[in-house]
Order: sequence, then C-alpha cells, then structure tokens
Amino acid sequence: MAKVDLSRFKQNAKRTLSKKETHGIFKHTSERIQTVPLEALRDGVKVRLFSKDLTPLQKSIETLGQLEPIVVRRVGEGYEILDGYRRVEVAKTLQKADIAAEIVEVEDGEAPLMPFILNAPESFDIIETALFLRRLHNEFAISEEAIYEKTGLKLADYKELFFDPGDEVLERFNAHFEALLKRHFRIVRGELDIEKNGVRIKVAMDNAQADARTKAELYRFIYKLSLL
Repeated sequence: MAKVDLSRFKQNAKRTLSKKETHGIFKHTSERIQTVPLEALRDGVKVRLFSKDLTPLQKSIETLGQLEPIVVRRVGEGYEILDGYRRVEVAKTLQKADIAAEIVEVEDGEAPLMPFILNAPESFDIIETALFLRRLHNEFAISEEAIYEKTGLKLADYKELFFDPGDEVLERFNAHFEALLKRHFRIVRGELDIEKNGVRIKVAMDNAQADARTKAELYRFIYKLSLL
C-alpha cells in the first residue's frame, strides 16, 4: 500500500504580505492614480496561464465602473503591467481607450515578483505557481532566499513540479506529473492507491478516454491532498 512522501510536498503557500500591506510598499513612491492609454501598456511577467470567466468582472465594471486601478510601472515611454491583466482585458473588450492605473516605482529586479505579491497565492493554479517560480529562478536569476522572502514560497517544495511548458501546457504537465507519481506511488493494474492518516483513496483512469484538462484536474487534486 503506497503512501505519499509528505516531506516532498509540504504546506508552503503561506501569505507573507496581505494586499493592503503590500500596497504599503508603494506608499512613498506612488504617483497619484492616473488615466493611462491602453495602447501604452505592455505585458510584464504573467503568473496566470489559464483563462477565467470574465463575465462577472465585466458586468461589475459596466455597472459600477472600475473600482480598483491596475498597478503599473514606467518603462521607457510606456507602462509595464504589474497587476490587473483581467481588468485590462475587460477594458479592451469594452473598447475603452484608457484605464485607471496606480503608477509605482519598482526596480527591474523586483518587477517579476509583483504579479504574485499583489495577489492571494491561493488564487493561482499550482501549475501556474510552479512555472512562475521556475521562471523567477531560471530566467531572472532570483535567489531561493529572495523568492521566499517576497512570496513566502520555498522553491524546494515546488522543484519537482517544474517542467518545460512549451505550447501544450496541460499535456506537458500531465506527462511530467505521471512520471512524478510513479516515484511516489505504487500503481497496480492502472489503479493509483493513496493512503494518508487513515483515509484511503483508489483512483482508476482510462488514459484512452480522459482528456488533458480532466487528467490535469485529477493530478492537481492529488497534489492538494498531499499538502493536507
């Protein structure tokens, strides 16, 4: 009977800064909220890979207006988005020319961290979080200590989830996670047997029938179980 190796999957997404506290970073460096042309915006580092239903947000903006400004920093003649991609997308859908933005001063080395710091960690999918941390460390050369200090996440707890995303993110994640499962679980006749603290779950999957999204959802569920 196989058991999860909990030492490899510890609870790690503890929030170190609330959004209110995070905005305190900008208290002395923020300009007044301005109206910024949408055409002047440029993408920064994105955490989200999977689209969410924007209908509720769009209805809110249509009814009440934009209640919260996006957060940007000046880069050359334009502005790099640090937080608010969904609000920008809705503004474009509504064919607006500009958007309310809080313009802040953030160093180049800090900017890649902001999209995560300015949001609740639980709002991101585990695939998005793992690939974001991988990018911070590999592409931007941010140390494990700095990542933990700013995000509350330990790189070591996610390293086994790192994979090369390519174009087909879900397919690549599934292939990576299947290999990972084989190192931590015993799979007998295609059935995955999981036991923890007196709770036992058996999972059988028909690889020929399961689509990539469904498999990924199952693997994310298994990962979350291991964190309990």
